[in-house]
Amino acid sequence: MSKLEKLIKEVAEKQAELKNLTAETRSAAEDETKSVDDVKAGMDHIDTVKADIEKLQADISVLQGAKDLPEEEPEEQRDEDEIVVDDSGDEPVEENAKDVESEKPEIEKEDEEEKRGVEDMKKKVVATGAENETAAFEEFLKTGEVRDVSGLALQDGAVIIPETILTPEHEQHQFPRLGNLVRKVAVSTTTGKLPVFMTSTDTLKAHTEYAPTDKGATPEIKPILWDLNTYTGAYAFSQELISDSSYNWEAELRSRLVELRDNTDDSLIMSALTNGVEAVASSDPVSALKTALNVTLKPQDSQSASIIISQSAYDIVDQLVDGENRPLLQPSVADATGYSILGKTVVIVDDNLFPENVNAIVAPLNKAVINFKLAEITGQFQDTYDIWYKQLGIFLREDVVQARKDLIVNLNLSKPAPAA
Repeated sequence: MSKLEKLIKEVAEKQAELKNLTAETRSAAEDETKSVDDVKAGMDHIDTVKADIEKLQADISVLQGAKDLPEEEPEEQRDEDEIVVDDSGDEPVEENAKDVESEKPEIEKEDEEEKRGVEDMKKKVVATGAENETAAFEEFLKTGEVRDVSGLALQDGAVIIPETILTPEHEQHQFPRLGNLVRKVAVSTTTGKLPVFMTSTDTLKAHTEYAPTDKGATPEIKPILWDLNTYTGAYAFSQELISDSSYNWEAELRSRLVELRDNTDDSLIMSALTNGVEAVASSDPVSALKTALNVTLKPQDSQSASIIISQSAYDIVDQLVDGENRPLLQPSVADATGYSILGKTVVIVDDNLFPENVNAIVAPLNKAVINFKLAEITGQFQDTYDIWYKQLGIFLREDVVQARKDLIVNLNLSKPAPAA
């Protein structure tokens, strides 16, 4: 093997080594067990191999350049008998060219074959990578197939993939709380009564001189009775949960207790607004609401009345229009709920809160229902360290009373019949 061939072989080996080093260094950069110094050492090794390749290629160029130098041959004068002139008058033709070629020394032929082999080897070393890539791409274009590569997937490394837990969010309650719309009275005894002097229609009598004065009618006093009930709720949470979690479970469960209280008040108030009150069915919602406000309720009570309506009944009313095709339900900036109809505040309540045959209520809520409340206690209780847990609880003493049944109008509204 000649010196040139040895150098070409060394270049091929160095290029293979460079490819392997590049793959190993890339892998080390992604491997958590490898340090930055390991990656740096790999990069330094790659630079060293690249420098070796450049030096070998420079040596190959020098040898190749020396190989390609033309040989200076003495000019030999040809004999006249070696030149043949064509009869057609064209240029002289060397008749014995093939003989001259065949007479070249054997060593010179071997040198030419070696030169061609070196050139082929050099081209093969330089173009191997590009040819492989081109061949692979051509194969993909022809067959549409790719290599079936398998290895570590996401599910394989899931155990060490970090996980982030963001700050929890809370869904907002969708409907107004009825507890904010009724009257609340603080009491200090289990039972009691709230006397209400009713208005009188009695009048003064005509008086005759020196005659005795007629006595007026005895005032009507209507007592509103209360009898407190106890409502409680609690959440227990273990010491393990407190120790192992960074979340503030105590604050979370306190807000849950408030939610339980509000849900209880909604249910009790709805019961007070519907128990014992007969519902009026109507397929003309506007007429039914007007009758309740204009006839059933007296002017002062009608003026302070609100319309409590289910979500489905609200949809029926919302689609009603007047004679000029304008919606009857108009936005109201002044009302807390945002809408009013016939000048009254509209309060939308969940359908599930209403009994089966009622979907709208008209009443002055501050007079119709009263919540008598003695105590509301929310506290934390801790065990004696034998079970290791904590408990948050709420204690509620109250009675939601139907104070004025005569001021409550229940309606069962339905869609108007289509015009003929």
